[in-house]
Amino acid sequence: MELTLAIRGRRCDLSLHPVSAKTVERIQALGRKFYTKKYIHWWRNGNTSTCGMKFDDECVVSVGLDGKDVPFDTTAIPEAAVLLRRRHYLESKAKYLALLGYDDEYCHMTWTWRGVENFDPAKFDFFVHRWDRILGTQDFLILDDVRYGGSFADEQDWGGSCGFSLVDPRIIDLDEVRRELGIEAAVSKKATPKPPVQEAPAPEAPVQAASAQATSASATPPCEVGCGPLELPVEAPNAVGVHGCTTCKNSIIVRLRVTDDVVADVGGIAAGCDYSKQCLTALVSLIKGKSVYECYTLSNEDLRPLLPKVYPKLDCDTFTVGALKIALRDWEKKTAA
Repeated sequence: MELTLAIRGRRCDLSLHPVSAKTVERIQALGRKFYTKKYIHWWRNGNTSTCGMKFDDECVVSVGLDGKDVPFDTTAIPEAAVLLRRRHYLESKAKYLALLGYDDEYCHMTWTWRGVENFDPAKFDFFVHRWDRILGTQDFLILDDVRYGGSFADEQDWGGSCGFSLVDPRIIDLDEVRRELGIEAAVSKKATPKPPVQEAPAPEAPVQAASAQATSASATPPCEVGCGPLELPVEAPNAVGVHGCTTCKNSIIVRLRVTDDVVADVGGIAAGCDYSKQCLTALVSLIKGKSVYECYTLSNEDLRPLLPKVYPKLDCDTFTVGALKIALRDWEKKTAA
């Protein structure tokens, strides 16, 4: 069966960026004209945006099987919401954040899964962020992605846009937020010695063979090479993220054990090509010993310097970091109270 979940309503693309006092003055002087400057590219290309559908009384949610509507209780969506936590900024030396973007693009978004058997609405996993505190609006919820049965949609599409209006740039004084949350000393934590970064587990022989192949003169990417999945075990993990890879059609699983907001151990399974195995191994060496707040802002660009060779046409590095972000969301949900 083909399963679809569609939402019609308002699409949001909002982001938070640390800014200097000088940029704050520029934003305050320019107001909405700030968007007309080069900064339009800056805010859209950042790693701190939340893009998705606003879940409110105006949105319409429908679920279909093979083109026929089926009953669906939407209460599962707000129940999945977690408070937007940009704690990594509070733990940093940043003083100001700028809120930019839009929240009123009327359109529709559709997620499609193929080959579904025995449909069960309880198998939906919704990734929903609360922007209540930042926007000063109760129950400001943004649905940015959905999984069914642990898998992301085979196809995601949006359309029917009627345009949008950019929000007035807003400045958030982080010192005020720190005082409100009672964590004035958070910045000083930077001076606290972190747990030593342990070396990443040595890759298995198949991965080493793949590394040798990747660095050879051959231009053929290692997308069909592999001798079974690579598994890097983690004792007592408390967060897990799974992301499908469109290159080799297999999953990348990232498991974390987070202790006192620090990634004490990390591992997982790369079930596909040798490049995905290299990416998972590199991720271990990249994030072990880091705080979860540092991990929030990582991208595939941070992972690539640790790879034997980068294959721009393959997306395993992006999907590996994507699995990490899902694991961080899982940890965030479990720790949100």
